[in-house]
Amino acid sequence: VSALQGLLASLAGATIVSHCNDVIHWLADWYGGFCLPYFGFDIWAMYQSTSFLASSQGRLPWTTFLANRGSMVAHHVILPTIFFPATLLRRGIGDFFVGCFFLYEFSAPFTNLRHALIQLNMKDTGLYYMNGFVILVTFFLCRIAILPYMLWAYGQQYGLPLSDVLYRLPWKCRTGCAVVMTFQCYWFTKMLQLVHRTIRNKVLKQM
Repeated sequence: VSALQGLLASLAGATIVSHCNDVIHWLADWYGGFCLPYFGFDIWAMYQSTSFLASSQGRLPWTTFLANRGSMVAHHVILPTIFFPATLLRRGIGDFFVGCFFLYEFSAPFTNLRHALIQLNMKDTGLYYMNGFVILVTFFLCRIAILPYMLWAYGQQYGLPLSDVLYRLPWKCRTGCAVVMTFQCYWFTKMLQLVHRTIRNKVLKQM
């Protein structure tokens, strides 16, 4: 379900971004409401999966689950709480930016494939390593590099250099961008640390 939602969100985002010459696209409002229940479902699915894998004596306590997956749960609570109302209160403007945020989900199918490969004991296969590389590239492009691109596109719309765009944006937009970028950089750092450990362990096994 998570992979399907990521794929649909990415398709919606790509459609919105590529059809924004007229500023407004109906998918910007429609898909935001469509995917809202997904976040609650995914928290429940993460709990069930973590509980099944980590606890041999029944259900995992929620406190333990939150300690292990707290950042992801926070993401799934904060995003619909802030992003969805923002899409409804934007007075029909900014569809391009909404589409760009939908593109954040493009790395989700590959992340889910990684978990599936782990469950199938395929961590030492070429497919696993290739998929890991794709995760890094798509995550960086669609969750980190896309934000400077959004600011650049905003500057192009108003004839501003990139260095002046942040001063033009309202404070709530600057704050939101800072919060989003902080989360993405945190997770990307975690990914790089995982890649480093994986490569190090593989080298040690071959010695």
